[in-house]
Amino acid sequence: MARKMIRVLLVEDEEINRVVARAVLKAAGGGDVVDEAENGEVAVQRVRDAAAPYDLVLMDKQMPVMDGHEATRRIRGMGVTTPIVAVSSDGLPADVDAFITAGADDFTSKPLSKEKLGVILAKFRLA
Repeated sequence: MARKMIRVLLVEDEEINRVVARAVLKAAGGGDVVDEAENGEVAVQRVRDAAAPYDLVLMDKQMPVMDGHEATRRIRGMGVTTPIVAVSSDGLPADVDAFITAGADDFTSKPLSKEKLGVILAKFRLA
């Protein structure tokens, strides 16, 4: 059974990771609208300029121009309450805490999988 369509902002500088995330979203059964940003600065602009709010933001940590922590802080500073989930290969407790302190709602380690995405979607009632 297909789940409801959601609007996702995928913030990731590595093309291969964006390809994987798009495939995982597709495999999870939704007809999702996926916008992409290759760094945090572009992500902040996409959130600010979006015609409708995103349902979910998947945020990488290490990116050029602006990292995921700063982008998360700026998005929260705009009053946006959309769930932001950090997706990073840096999964040490200090890394997770830094993202949560910046305003992320959750953290999952790379690579993103259908199972991990399912947990995220269920947690934020997007499944």
